[in-house]
Amino acid sequence: MTIKIVSVNKNNVFEWRNAVRRVFGDISKESDVERLVKDRLMIQINDWTENNNNQDMNRLIAAYDDKSKSIVGTGGADKYKITTPGGNSLSMAGIAYMGTAPTHKRKGIFRMMMNELHLQARNRGDSLAGLWASQSLLYSRFGYGLGTLREDWTINTKNTKLLKNTDKNIDLEFVNKDKALSEIPKIYDAARKKQNGFTDRTQGYFNYLFYEDAETRHNKSGMSGLFFVVAYREKKPIGYVFYNINKESGIAHEDDKGELVVQELVSLDSESNIALWNFIFGVELVEKISINRRGSNDPLYFLLENPRMLNRNTIDGLWVRIIDPKKFLEGRIYNSEGNFCIELTGQNQNDIEGVYSFETDGKNTKVQESNSKPDITMRPSDLSSCYFGGITAMELYKSNNIICENQKKLEEFSRIFSVTNTPWCNTDF
Repeated sequence: MTIKIVSVNKNNVFEWRNAVRRVFGDISKESDVERLVKDRLMIQINDWTENNNNQDMNRLIAAYDDKSKSIVGTGGADKYKITTPGGNSLSMAGIAYMGTAPTHKRKGIFRMMMNELHLQARNRGDSLAGLWASQSLLYSRFGYGLGTLREDWTINTKNTKLLKNTDKNIDLEFVNKDKALSEIPKIYDAARKKQNGFTDRTQGYFNYLFYEDAETRHNKSGMSGLFFVVAYREKKPIGYVFYNINKESGIAHEDDKGELVVQELVSLDSESNIALWNFIFGVELVEKISINRRGSNDPLYFLLENPRMLNRNTIDGLWVRIIDPKKFLEGRIYNSEGNFCIELTGQNQNDIEGVYSFETDGKNTKVQESNSKPDITMRPSDLSSCYFGGITAMELYKSNNIICENQKKLEEFSRIFSVTNTPWCNTDF
């Protein structure tokens, strides 16, 4: 085979990006590529040369076909920290941009790229990798397990309203994009330090997220530009929402069927959450509200006068793969003390499979490779699913994905890994 894995740099990034978009059905503008490099990747493109020793500049890869002299596969790993149960943070490779040209399917190219990205992540010292799966069946073969669930919502606003009024001590303010770029990252960072499954975000990420061109901003017939609203208590920012309006026409009539699309809503407490939802429900000429990537334990259902008007579609969220089992297992707080041996096997992930002794007092955990007989046997993907607490060991045991002959050890494992803070990831990559 003539395929080799190469790094991406300023000389091939435009071809690489077009190869990415070709898989997903569109073509990138040159300005879009430049914006991706500058804001999302935080790379100065003129400094992005071949043979660069900066690991953060070597996170994008391409499968190059020597025969056709073209890029036929793409991948990469964004740099993140993810909050684990108890409030610790672990370094995570955010796997993205994955695709193989239709002309080169079933040649092992995708596996070559995944193996390379996992090796790079391990060499960087990452504890885990995470991704949003375009095809949910694709990544389990590489050791990825379902780490979080997400809910995509639509709400019929004509037949329901919120039961709770806005706290009088909370002020809501429309802000322009510049102020949003100043206030919102601070609110988000405060939230992510407390929310199991949240990732950090760079300022560049917010620049990329809030981007809109003049045509988008002033669109009078389709999707509007972004509106930003910040919640304050005693002049301190405690929550935000940003959204678009999608109307069938640009003229406001009582019979317009407007849709308000919430791009993101984050709050630091229940009062600011209620205030922001009251604001959303108060926007005029809106028949439907939609929002994606909500946490599965979001309380809005219980705040609605008629909760049947909330259509909840629960699907897979962030998929997680162990990179370093020791760092991974030692990187969270557990519910109680316990000890057992865990065997990871069954997915041909030679870099992480084996037997590991696990001992914790809840706050401090020690993990080592072991030759002892395992108390619990599972696939690497199953441990990834248990880790953040969104899926329980008992659920996996009942589905025959966990082997455990000692019921007490199974109950101990399930108890130790359980969480009160349900995992939620709302950062798309």
